[in-house]
Amino acid sequence: MTKFSRLTRRRFIRSGTHAAALAAAFPFVSRARVLGANDRIGIGFIGVGERGRTHVAVVQKLIQEGENLRIAAATDAYRYRLDEIVKAAGCAAYRRDVELLADPGVDAVCIATPDRHHMWQGMLALRAGKDIYCEKPMCHWSQFDLAREFCDEMERRGRIVQVGDQGNSSPGWAKVGELYRSGAIGALQHIQAGYFRRGDFGERMPIPDPEAKPGPDLDWEAFLGDAPKVPFTVERFFSWRRYLDYAGGPCTDLLPHVLTPFVRALNLDFPKTAAAAGGIYKYTNYDREVPDTFDTSLTYAGKFSVSLTATLANDYVTEPAIRGDEGTITFQNAGGWESGFDSLTVIPTRGAARVVQGQRGDPTPQHWKVFIQCIRTRQKPVSDAGMFLKVQAALNMSMLSYLHGKVAQFDAAERRIIGV
Repeated sequence: MTKFSRLTRRRFIRSGTHAAALAAAFPFVSRARVLGANDRIGIGFIGVGERGRTHVAVVQKLIQEGENLRIAAATDAYRYRLDEIVKAAGCAAYRRDVELLADPGVDAVCIATPDRHHMWQGMLALRAGKDIYCEKPMCHWSQFDLAREFCDEMERRGRIVQVGDQGNSSPGWAKVGELYRSGAIGALQHIQAGYFRRGDFGERMPIPDPEAKPGPDLDWEAFLGDAPKVPFTVERFFSWRRYLDYAGGPCTDLLPHVLTPFVRALNLDFPKTAAAAGGIYKYTNYDREVPDTFDTSLTYAGKFSVSLTATLANDYVTEPAIRGDEGTITFQNAGGWESGFDSLTVIPTRGAARVVQGQRGDPTPQHWKVFIQCIRTRQKPVSDAGMFLKVQAALNMSMLSYLHGKVAQFDAAERRIIGV
């Protein structure tokens, strides 16, 4: 029996229903500022670790380029990270997310905290009338019910929520969707793709202060949230992606970049089943719980399947493909999905193949521009949380299949994961 067994179904269900009660009891109600086309948008940052700092830098650059934004506030469980950002950005500092969310100068928030905090903080942000840029994955691998409840609340409140899967803003994916809808490869049969990396740097995050301890400058209880209450270690606090209590390894950290663009471009629905396998094969010499190699096979009601693979031990890229019954689309040099792809080739069953140019680069600034535009227009962004819920279902089903050694199934009528 491993540590993940502590997350029982009773606890899993209770975590979902608790969010509604928490939102109902929150001391302020939604009074979102009505923004005009020329109003300056105040951004608050919940979590300013490695990824949060990247988002602060992106917003600062957008401001320099003329976007009508301001960095209004920031909060973090570790005071030293917070102080550095506040000094660099000249914004308000809060020690708790509820204090930041009560600030009327914050119109939208960027949530870049550990996975299992995203939906709790997101629920509070919806209640506070804020639009949200939420880092991927949308939730922890044990929290699909909570993510579903969050999306329902988002729709009820009419808020904009963009999930930080920035590769979805790469312009080449629009062409993929157009080709598929034009009938270039016929009916969809199979998708094959993966994420290949040499190195465990994504999980073994830097530890800036090996002597750090809980206290006024490090809020261990806030970090834990609804996770199992365990003794503090600097590894768990700073390098949290190594542990199942807070993350899922390649399945939930890397495969969102792979699967999300396909879900959007091809308009995929929730999967029917997921069967996954993998393990810790390479990085066995330190305290690590999440796998470094992961494979999952998804089936869909439309009578096609999706095969996804990831490893941290080797960065050799196999060519991804979308297979139809009348042709194939292959992707060239698509190793880091978050940065796009160089080109794609359409290979019909009959006729000549043709190459379509793609585009590579850092799409994070464009992802932010889409989010800002949608705040003003109230249109759904490219990585809308409702769309990403279908991705999250596949990720959570795959992770639960891997942990329990069973085939996970999806109840489409109830929108819930069963069988594991």
